[in-house]
Amino acid sequence: MSFFSSWMKAIFIIVLLFPPHSETALLSPGTAPDCHVYKDRLHLCNRERKLICATNGQTYRNPCIFCRERIASRGRFDFTRYGAC
Repeated sequence: MSFFSSWMKAIFIIVLLFPPHSETALLSPGTAPDCHVYKDRLHLCNRERKLICATNGQTYRNPCIFCRERIASRGRFDFTRYGAC
């Protein structure tokens, strides 16, 4: 039984030291979404969750919604980074 509990402790410590990362944490913070891709389908955005922080301080749910709002505002704000503001 002690062998099993030793392995459980080791796995628990490893999980604490190396928490799972989201895919947005692996993206370069300077890679802005290409809004030209979404230009023709601005009203058909999906519910994907890929948060984007903009220079206006708003957090957008995904690149499509970010681009929709950016185009509607005629470019009054820009991309800052992936993740919540």
